[in-house]
Amino acid sequence: MRTDVDLPEVDVVIPVAPKDLDDFPLCLESVLRHCRNPVRAVHVVSREPVAVADHRVRWVDETTVTPSLGQIDAVLRAAGPRHGNASWYFQQLLKLNCFALSGVDGAEHVLVVDADIALTADLSFVDGAGRSLLATGYPLRWTSDSADPAPPARHSALTSSARLVPGWRMVDHFSGMQHHMVFDRVVLGDLARRVERAHGMPLWRAFLGNREPSKWTGASEYVLYRHFACAFFPERVATRHLPAVEVIQPEDGTGPTLAEVLAAVGGTGPALVGCHRFLDYADRIATMDYISDELRRELPVNVPLALRLADGAVRVAPVAEPLNPPNNPPNNPPNR
Repeated sequence: MRTDVDLPEVDVVIPVAPKDLDDFPLCLESVLRHCRNPVRAVHVVSREPVAVADHRVRWVDETTVTPSLGQIDAVLRAAGPRHGNASWYFQQLLKLNCFALSGVDGAEHVLVVDADIALTADLSFVDGAGRSLLATGYPLRWTSDSADPAPPARHSALTSSARLVPGWRMVDHFSGMQHHMVFDRVVLGDLARRVERAHGMPLWRAFLGNREPSKWTGASEYVLYRHFACAFFPERVATRHLPAVEVIQPEDGTGPTLAEVLAAVGGTGPALVGCHRFLDYADRIATMDYISDELRRELPVNVPLALRLADGAVRVAPVAEPLNPPNNPPNNPPNR
């Protein structure tokens, strides 16, 4: 695919955990193939160096990132009972501090992409007017009736964000969570300043301090940023639904790989495909606010689940063959 030189350029950041090393090459190749914005550089953050034959790809040593995994773990330990999820918060805070990464200083927009997804359609991420194109992502509440988008009665990502940022509010019933995000330097800088003024500490410390500690996923960077950007900077963003097929599963190596999900889905329908291996899978599913109690009772325990997202509605079911795309996916997602 040929990039559109009339669109603003972007930097790309891909955090790569050890569990995602096998999927990373597919992710990287898909971003370079399908991103319509010119890519100035791709910053790969990992423990071990990556070698890619493309001058735009740069390795960022994970140990040089602030806050470090050790700093985050120390804060969580000091706060009391913990889930062993310091690495989960490390990757979230890396994204919220993406403009401070080495080599990103000249970027105005950073596209962060989780290493366990692959784009399957040509997409622009910043339009010709300089607006970030933000996916609405999954609804904040998953139910047996996929057409019901009403938010849950409780949701730790919402309450933690409201505690963190004065005036923060939910703008709709969608999370913004779809394993990628376009961060705008102006918007993210304003968010950080508001938090620092309100709490008298850096964003990362306040983020951890306002999470819901009883939940494995007690805060969400994607929920925080998307709703903040839409509420406080509506002129700098536009939103869109992107169809997707994704698998979530335990990190035990027995479920499908990203390559297998891609092969099963085929080349039509979704704009992206994901295959996610979750640490402490059973604990996360048991405490996940997205899943309604009714749906949780219907799902078998500790098995891979297929998520089919189309037009903002999600269908959740145990993984079965074949992994078909969502029913009636839109032919052309808006703002591609």
